[in-house]
Amino acid sequence: MNLLFDIHTHNESSSGNIVIRNEFPFSINKEGFFSVGIHPWYFSEDDWQSQWETVTKKVKYEHCAAIGECGLDRNVKYPLSLQQTIFERHILLSEEVKKPLIIHCVKAYSELISLKKKYQPKQQWILHGFNKNQAVATTLINENIKLSFGKSLLTNITVQEVFKSIPESSYFLETDDSGLDIAEIYQKAKQLRGLVQIQFDYPKIGIMM
Repeated sequence: MNLLFDIHTHNESSSGNIVIRNEFPFSINKEGFFSVGIHPWYFSEDDWQSQWETVTKKVKYEHCAAIGECGLDRNVKYPLSLQQTIFERHILLSEEVKKPLIIHCVKAYSELISLKKKYQPKQQWILHGFNKNQAVATTLINENIKLSFGKSLLTNITVQEVFKSIPESSYFLETDDSGLDIAEIYQKAKQLRGLVQIQFDYPKIGIMM
């Protein structure tokens, strides 16, 4: 049986599949692959630098597969300028340790694209929890930002239409904090694209399993 790949989850159980579990800087390390970064919801102007010190240590762990989630969110109270400062550190760290970047972005896509053009990173950028329209998807894919689809793929018709139309090499699947089994997401993805099987090429995305 082929193992399923969940690129971003907060779930504790992996059902024996390959997962990249999100860790916050000061969370307790668990077994298996993980990503680590400063989420724009969970920092303050007083503590982000201490969080950052921990991130720079954890990314060197053998099972750290990616940087993040990190990014930009206009809906939170912290200034976007500070969020961007912190995000740019993650970009540089991703390049330094040669690991992909898992991104959280809300109402800041123009800033995200500007930073992609500014840094021209060699490491893969992955926008997690994609739930926008075709125009946004096309813009991101044209900048070589891959899209990760989760719970919204099950019920959101706009997201389903986007998913059916994008190139095979431009997406990943995730459970995030939904509590769903990744098999449910895979089943819907196969149905929408008319596929018997979905398999990701790990080395090509810079995640060596």
